[in-house]
Amino acid sequence: MIWLETQKPFKAVKSKSNRAFTKTGLKVLFHFLLHENDINLPYREIAAITEVGLGNINYIMTGLKEMGFIIKLNKNESKLVKKKELLEKWIPAYAERLKPSLQMGTFRFLKEEDFKNWKNLPVKEGETCWGGEPAGDLYTNYLRPAELTIYTTEARTDLIKNYRLIPDEKGNVKIFRKFWRHDLENDNVAPPLLVYADLINTNDRRCIETAQKIYDAFLQNKL
Repeated sequence: MIWLETQKPFKAVKSKSNRAFTKTGLKVLFHFLLHENDINLPYREIAAITEVGLGNINYIMTGLKEMGFIIKLNKNESKLVKKKELLEKWIPAYAERLKPSLQMGTFRFLKEEDFKNWKNLPVKEGETCWGGEPAGDLYTNYLRPAELTIYTTEARTDLIKNYRLIPDEKGNVKIFRKFWRHDLENDNVAPPLLVYADLINTNDRRCIETAQKIYDAFLQNKL
């Protein structure tokens, strides 16, 4: 046997994970896809706008740079690039990692006619909006919803009271916490980008057709 004292032990190399597509990262990416110039804001402002911890912003920005989605233009200015590719990566990651954590419950209406007349429901402006299929119908007038998706900051008890809902695991109303701020135009409909993602993730033919109409009308010139 030969003992070599000069050999140093190997150090284990830890692989660094990219934080851009974590749950918090997905929230920040969504904001950047809506407001791309905000990548040049101070990290503290980005954290405040997206309601993400300040310590996460550096990791997310580093991850985007490593993946080639942010490039440096000069000392003080960066640019978001490959936005279509970024969106295509964001959509399945949103469905898998972020959206399930936002779900507040599955419900049905106390009165069946409320589902048929969903457009007449007085959703609370600035707090509650339609996503998924109903939003797809409002944007395109092409899709008759089989399931209603709602994004909201209202409390669960208020939702049940205000919209006459009953918790039901087999219900056709799904409610999620609203995770963004600063809507551009529509108070009662989620941004087209999110509606597009919701519809694509259904894997339903008619929903995907509606998603394409939304992409053509609202997204293609911005990506």
